[in-house]
Amino acid sequence: MRYYTPKELNFDKLDNKEMLKQWKDNHKLLQDIDKEAKKSNKILGRYITEPFADGNAFYQIIKVNKRTCKIRVCTGLGDDWVIPYWGREAIVDKKYILQLLLRKDGLDEIFGRTE
Repeated sequence: MRYYTPKELNFDKLDNKEMLKQWKDNHKLLQDIDKEAKKSNKILGRYITEPFADGNAFYQIIKVNKRTCKIRVCTGLGDDWVIPYWGREAIVDKKYILQLLLRKDGLDEIFGRTE
């Protein structure tokens, strides 16, 4: 299982194309880790999103217990929202996490974002 660590962002040149490429690369890394965990039928390493402001906050599941999951915010993806009631890391009810993953996987299937 791999944990998401964003590639270092370098915005020295204020080049929008380069900035978007760096965000896209980080997003692809997070998606690859998610797919790897999903293929193994594990929730550890997968990511969830939580709506916030004009977008979503991304969190990776970093620990799974019987009734809870520990999540950590993922940065380097664009807005990098942090949910105020979760902060950078939180322990969340596992049932809620499973609902979010079911919703995400269902939307991926509907829109053909599956391998």
